Amino acid sequence: MADEQEAPTKKLPLKLILLIVVGLAILGGGGFGARVLLKRRAAAKAAAASVQPASTAAAADDDEGCGGEEAKASGGEEGGASAPPVMVLTRNVNLSGPRLNAFLHCELNILFCDQELGKLAASDKPSPQRSIVESIVLDALTGKSVEEASDPEFRESLRQDIKDKLNQQFGPKPLKPGEDAPKHKKPKHPIKDVLIVDWAIQQ
Repeated sequence: MADEQEAPTKKLPLKLILLIVVGLAILGGGGFGARVLLKRRAAAKAAAASVQPASTAAAADDDEGCGGEEAKASGGEEGGASAPPVMVLTRNVNLSGPRLNAFLHCELNILFCDQELGKLAASDKPSPQRSIVESIVLDALTGKSVEEASDPEFRESLRQDIKDKLNQQFGPKPLKPGEDAPKHKKPKHPIKDVLIVDWAIQQ
C-alpha cells in the first residue's frame, strides 16, 4: 500500500517539472520573438528619422525658404499651432481698350512666411508694410489692357511678378561691412505665395 501511495507523488513532480519546462520554453520563445519585433521597430524608426530631415529640407526648398529654422526664427511654432497670416486685397482697376468703362475686379490673398511682417501687413491698422504691399500690387495691376486681363497666362505671370517684387522688397538685405548679423534670421522669401481668388472683367 505504501508503494502505491508513493508512486503518484513521484509522478506528480515529474509532470509539474515537465509543465514548468514547457511553459518556460514557450515564454522564452515569445520573449525572443518580442525582442526581434522591437529591434525591427527601432530599426524602422531610425530609418524613418534619417529620411525625415531630407524630406523636410526638400519641403523647405519647395516653399522657397518658408520652413524649418527660418520659420521658427520669424515666430512660427512647431506643429502649425499658429498659421501664417494672410493679407486679403480687393481691387478695382480701369483697363485700357476700345471701351472706356472696362475695369477689372480682383481679390488677391498674400500668404506670408514671415510672421512679424504678415501681422503688420495684414493688420487693419495702417502700417508702412501694408502701404508697400498695396503699392506694389496696384502698380502691377494698373495700365493693363482688356486682352491682357483676359489671358490666363498673363494672370499667372502677374501673380508670380507680384510675389517676386514683394520678396525682393521684404527679403533680407546683404550685410554692410562691419555690420553684425541680425539676432533673428528673416526668411529668405518672406512671401510664401500670392493667390488670385477672384478675377472678373466688366465691360
